[in-house]
Amino acid sequence: MRRTYLFTACVAMVLGHATRGVAEDAVLGDPLTLNAVVAYARAHNPEIRAAYAGSRAAQARPAQAGTLPDPMLDVAYHDEGFQRLRLGDTEFAYVRVGASQEVPFPGKLGLKREIAAQSAEQTGAMAQRTEFDVISRVKQAYADYAHLDELLDLLHRNQTLLEKLARTAEGRYAVGQGIQQDVLRAHLELSLLIDRETTLAQRRQSQTAALNALLDRPASAALGDAEHPAARTLTRSLEDLTAAAHVHSPELRSAALGVASSETGVSLARREYFPDFVVRADYMQKSALLPEWEVGIGVKVPLYFATKQRAGVEEAAALLAQARAASETTEVDVAARIKDLYARAQASERLIALYRSTVIPQAQLATESATAAYEVAKVDFTTLLNSFTVMLEYEMRYHEELAEFQKAVAELEAVVGEPLEESDVEPTH
Repeated sequence: MRRTYLFTACVAMVLGHATRGVAEDAVLGDPLTLNAVVAYARAHNPEIRAAYAGSRAAQARPAQAGTLPDPMLDVAYHDEGFQRLRLGDTEFAYVRVGASQEVPFPGKLGLKREIAAQSAEQTGAMAQRTEFDVISRVKQAYADYAHLDELLDLLHRNQTLLEKLARTAEGRYAVGQGIQQDVLRAHLELSLLIDRETTLAQRRQSQTAALNALLDRPASAALGDAEHPAARTLTRSLEDLTAAAHVHSPELRSAALGVASSETGVSLARREYFPDFVVRADYMQKSALLPEWEVGIGVKVPLYFATKQRAGVEEAAALLAQARAASETTEVDVAARIKDLYARAQASERLIALYRSTVIPQAQLATESATAAYEVAKVDFTTLLNSFTVMLEYEMRYHEELAEFQKAVAELEAVVGEPLEESDVEPTH
């Protein structure tokens, strides 16, 4: 029975893992779309989950900070001598029950609650920043993954074309119209193309592992083919993006909340010059005598204000200066990154348009013309091969710039703090 139970449990565990893998693949889909990958990352990425767990923890602190300290309850027995307990035998023995409550000076609890609330809001902003950062990295990893898929497809298509050119060279050599060097050069280029394809296939495996890591999946888990990336263009200006960052950027909001929290901290430090209070009440039972009770109030005197409260104000003021300087640095840094990323996106846009509308069509025409000319012995094989190589290089650069544009936009979204709209580029005819 025990063996049967263990076997059943193992089978159930294996089936459970298999079912989970099938379910994940079904969610991600094939072809693998960017929207599916982003949605999966939001639900499963451990960095995002940890950040928002920390935010929830911070949201529980304001109520604690704004609540009175716990009261003190105490019980005491008073007697004379050590012979025996004598409550009831003498009026000098008694039992006392007391309670005391520390009450901070008015306004202190409110300021502590406000600081905790600002800190919680700042933690929430940092959690949002973590989410934007992770999603940006996911989009960049997906762009690289899609880029490698496109390059592998491109090399496969061009390998077919190069094989056709090699057969043409072999045919011309067989009938005495070509030279053996052309055939050898064609096969060498085929080998180099296969070498490139092998390198790209290895890079695709590495990129699969990197993307799976961001999705919290096993490194070797299979991913479908990426959807074909379309040529797109930004629809917003640099000035618009900079203005949007001042409204939506989690970094800027976190920095501003840090300044606000430090300002409140200065107010609280100054309030520490005022004394706190202790309210107490006692009840005493003395054998046959009447019960006695007592109420009182104590004051915590800030006697050492010269070395304590004054230093606390100086510390809070220094922290405020630090927060303001950090806020200014963050604002300058965000503006600089937006400008840099916008320039990168624009450069990629221009290159994509150039390759797509001019360079690649011209390179394709040159290759077709050289192929036709080689077949009738008007150009040599080296000229044909150079045309083919130039066409391949520019096609690869085109796909590389598509990926660079997508990566720049993904980074921009993380810095600005909101998704950026893009428009499709009209196809060229």
